[in-house]
Amino acid sequence: MSASADPCTKASDAVADPLVEAIRGIDTTALDCIQVNAAVLADARHGPGTHLELGGRLVFAPRAGAHGPLPTVEEPAADRIEPMGDLLGLVLKIGRPVTDGRALLDLLPEDGGPLYVVGDAFRMPWLPYHAHQHMDHSVLLRAVDGGARVEAVDAYDNETPYGRAEPVVCSYDLAEAAALFDGSPALPVPVRTVPPARPSVSETLARNAEAGRRLLAGDAPECYAATFRDHADQQEACAALLLETWLLSRSRRLHAAWVAHHLPGSPLASVAADRAAAWDTLAGQCYLAARRVQRGRPVPPQIHPALAELLRADAESAVRAANEHPGEAMPHMPAQVRQTVVHTVADVLGAAPEAVATTDDLSRLEGFASFQMVETVERLEDAYGVEFAAEDLDVAVLRNVEGLVGLVLRTTAGAEVAHA
Repeated sequence: MSASADPCTKASDAVADPLVEAIRGIDTTALDCIQVNAAVLADARHGPGTHLELGGRLVFAPRAGAHGPLPTVEEPAADRIEPMGDLLGLVLKIGRPVTDGRALLDLLPEDGGPLYVVGDAFRMPWLPYHAHQHMDHSVLLRAVDGGARVEAVDAYDNETPYGRAEPVVCSYDLAEAAALFDGSPALPVPVRTVPPARPSVSETLARNAEAGRRLLAGDAPECYAATFRDHADQQEACAALLLETWLLSRSRRLHAAWVAHHLPGSPLASVAADRAAAWDTLAGQCYLAARRVQRGRPVPPQIHPALAELLRADAESAVRAANEHPGEAMPHMPAQVRQTVVHTVADVLGAAPEAVATTDDLSRLEGFASFQMVETVERLEDAYGVEFAAEDLDVAVLRNVEGLVGLVLRTTAGAEVAHA
């Protein structure tokens, strides 16, 4: 391969296949570098939206950092992979670390299926971290062209100090692919598909509320923020805090997407979106603080109390969410059902709710097709805990907001009569 040849294609431009299609349907900016490629696998195996189960739990569990006294909410990759698989309907069994690239490639499935691998971002040339920073990073490897080449599929999406990381598909011959992993430990993780083990929405909200009550009973948010505020080396502290708020911001954005998926148009979805936006703002402020400190300027003092306040606000929101959704069914009043239908269609199509609400024929909206009709039906069935009768799934009904509202109202009314 010549020095000028680029082996990578943006996923948005790549030839469509199940993995690429899954990437296109995911907000990759809501996932970190360990989650994102497991999310691609889950959506490819079980359908769009499966990955959102990673966002159900609202977690704040800082632990001692690997270096020095600063805490971190980041878990070691090896501790996250198998539990992640339980939610995604994937058995992700971590193999023994491999330091020989050829030995790693020997583990690729012969049928061209993907092998999930966690390696060193420093060795991955499609990333801005390449030759700059060592960190665990996941990638999907698969054999193509009858085993003559290897594709690296990576959905990671982030602005970094070294440039932008975008979802890509990269193709290498065997020697090139092996060289990427020679001499650096990589964790191979074979993938097997199983039914997802999904807790109910109410159960997840209850667990979030329990964790929220524990946090509110003590001073963990203030102690966490003070550790960064009082650290002797403020360059180190601000750099670490930037990573912390980045991780917390992405997790809150994913949580908001999970709520919107399961409770579309609900007050809880609106609150979760507001909370995620507040974390995005704080992460931006921490980026500014890190840059200022690098230039010898003082740390903006507001970032530390803001961090503690956001953590407390998250906990308070979690407690309220469980109280407002204590296991009851979705509301069945026509106006509430219409709001749910509009937000569900908008989420499936990536459209503005206002555009959906004012469109007589949904097929006029960009992105609407048979696949989106099916996903809308399945999302509404999941939301209301019903199954629509096959004879009611008329195309004219499914292409119209009012038709979908009527379908939900008739089906839920019938379910209530059947259980009376």
